[in-house]
Amino acid sequence: MDQRNFRIGQISDLHLDFGEKENVSVEKFQVTLRDAEKFDLDFLVLSGDITEHSYRREYEIFFEVMKTYSHPWCVMAGNHDCSEDLVRYSSIPLKLQNGEYFDQREVKGVPFFFLDTSLGSVSKQQLVWLKEEAKQKAGEIFLFMHHPPCLCGHLFMDSLYPLKNWEEVKKEILEIPNLHAVFAGHYHSEMTLDLGKGKMLYLTPSIQMQLNPEVSSFDILSTV
Repeated sequence: MDQRNFRIGQISDLHLDFGEKENVSVEKFQVTLRDAEKFDLDFLVLSGDITEHSYRREYEIFFEVMKTYSHPWCVMAGNHDCSEDLVRYSSIPLKLQNGEYFDQREVKGVPFFFLDTSLGSVSKQQLVWLKEEAKQKAGEIFLFMHHPPCLCGHLFMDSLYPLKNWEEVKKEILEIPNLHAVFAGHYHSEMTLDLGKGKMLYLTPSIQMQLNPEVSSFDILSTV
């Protein structure tokens, strides 16, 4: 395991909503971002479902709010977003690769990889890229993706909204020796799971609402 010290933050599932019925997620996002600022993070990851509808105004509000944040950060697309829209309306340089937005960054010399699961799966293009790039890294790498790469024991989300090709993705992840930690969101619940082979999955809860993982219906546990 890499012994270098750094602070990474993750904010997931904002669901900024400027449709027919606006929600209060913008205010929640602003409060959460101010809290993140206090931690003096080395890097902050906004890990998908930035918007509710992938509307231009929802992205514009997101990037306007992010101008108030003073530390390094990156954004990813979730299933409520569209990668092409995210790149189109971004106020910072983002680049699509064959219609997908995935990337890697270094934080204090440690590689961080970010996958695009906005279509509900991880493409062959991304899996090949991840494996090849990981081979070139001498030390530990970290992986962020919106959907978790496995079923999580969340009765509602596992049954209706899992990653479509989670079995394939999990298999590939388990074969990357220098990858030990995967970070995801999407499930609107906080969970820590053992993927096997010394790899852990950390699910970050949503700032919009938390869902009850113990029932198969849509059951909101909390909106704070």
